[in-house]
Amino acid sequence: MNVFRKIIIGAVLLPLVILLLFTSYQVQQRMNFIRERERLVDTDIIENAPPMVAFTTVALGSFRGLIANFLWLRTHRMQDEGRYFEMVQLASWITMLQPRFTGATAYLAWNMAYNVSVTFTRPEDRWRWVRRGIELIRDEALVYNPGDPELYRELGWIYQHKLGQEMDDANIYYKWQLAEEMMSVLGGWPVDWELWARAPADDRELRRFLGENHPLWSWLTERRLPLAELESTFRDHNGFPEDLQKSLLELGVRDTLNVYFRGRWLRQRLKLEPDRIARLNQKYGEFDWRLPEAHAIYWATRGLEVAEDGIDLACERMIFQSLNNAFAGGRLLYFRGANEELDRPVVQFIPNIEIVDAVERAYLESIEQHPDNRSIVSARRNFLERAVTTLYIFGRETKAGEYLRTLRRDFPQPEYRRPLEDFALRRLAGDVAEANFNQAQGMVQGYLWQMCNDLALGEFERAAAMERIAATIWQRYMAQIGERTHERRGLPPYPEMRQNTIRQALEVFHPELSARLRAALRQIGLALE
Repeated sequence: MNVFRKIIIGAVLLPLVILLLFTSYQVQQRMNFIRERERLVDTDIIENAPPMVAFTTVALGSFRGLIANFLWLRTHRMQDEGRYFEMVQLASWITMLQPRFTGATAYLAWNMAYNVSVTFTRPEDRWRWVRRGIELIRDEALVYNPGDPELYRELGWIYQHKLGQEMDDANIYYKWQLAEEMMSVLGGWPVDWELWARAPADDRELRRFLGENHPLWSWLTERRLPLAELESTFRDHNGFPEDLQKSLLELGVRDTLNVYFRGRWLRQRLKLEPDRIARLNQKYGEFDWRLPEAHAIYWATRGLEVAEDGIDLACERMIFQSLNNAFAGGRLLYFRGANEELDRPVVQFIPNIEIVDAVERAYLESIEQHPDNRSIVSARRNFLERAVTTLYIFGRETKAGEYLRTLRRDFPQPEYRRPLEDFALRRLAGDVAEANFNQAQGMVQGYLWQMCNDLALGEFERAAAMERIAATIWQRYMAQIGERTHERRGLPPYPEMRQNTIRQALEVFHPELSARLRAALRQIGLALE
């Protein structure tokens, strides 16, 4: 009887146990799915991760967090002890151990670019740490987390603020270094970005682009010269050596390979995609990609692309602020490194007035996304006021009048009812008192540019008046910032600014107008050095 009873109980319980196990399995599977979808666990292998990251992810499991915490404490102790160079390796290890912990990476990058860099006095030493902060996010963290908008924001911020603004005494050196690096990769300026965007991106695309029967392939085979070795030679010489250049020209591929190799160099060294650059230029207008504002806009745009619903106020703000800065001083007129005469680099900008409409559109789009944000409305109003003044002093009076009418339409202040010239000159007086480096440079060069135009047209009295205003603005700005901040915020010497602006005018004016300007310069005895 007992045996029969046990059989009955077992027959009843076994299906229940099987049902419970099956139900538990289904619940566990569902929980695992939710954990993976919501990224509640950090054990999945990251796509395209280096072997070390893949190994630590699988082998160490949850212990990675403990090791990362220990290294985190070590970095703080090393910083207190001034052992900065050891911090670089620890920051890289922390990023590899906890590749999803983007907040830690962002802090480590910011710490190196801001806190560690300013413990050094030499600009080249500071730049080394600023650049390392950029590389930690751009070359490491974003490889593991290409879908994290926070990393794009932090990277863009270093370009916008640390390189673009004048808070750091070495900011001119940073701008010069960025321009030097870009010119090294690009091989010259300007760049046909549309051509670069259409160029092959890898060896397979190049072979398809040229065709399997192109003589280049047999030429490489005959010389036992792999394409990768040819590319390495190109980078070592920053171009083709003379003997290779002649042969490639005869094969009809010199220019194609030049764009191909430089495009790959741009992607690998600076992580910039030529097709994205071309699209940004189409959307906003031609940027000068040797300057930090363009890079800030690039990375903020990448952040918006991966943000939820494409909305991220910090990235949007970075875009219109950087556009505003590019409008104020977003074209590189002249740059050079330090020499015996001047112990710091010279970087001279002029406003990029062609993007003025793009700046206005960016403000309006952000206001539409965030209608209750009054700070964006206020920022747009400040931009419109400055746009009127800048356009006016650069001789774009029709456009300046258009923006003044926009101010009258959207804001009720009575000062906007003044005539254009009266409003612009009043604003100019106030702008000089509040101007930052880019704005002051733009004002000086605006009047110098107008001087060149008047000289070419034979308006010598008006040209002299324009130069007097330019010189006065230069003197007032330099006096108001004080000698103690000349290294950080000071403008280039006035004669140098005048010479460089004249050279630029001679290059871009219509040939007939340029010839008249040369004649006028000889007439007044203002010869170029």
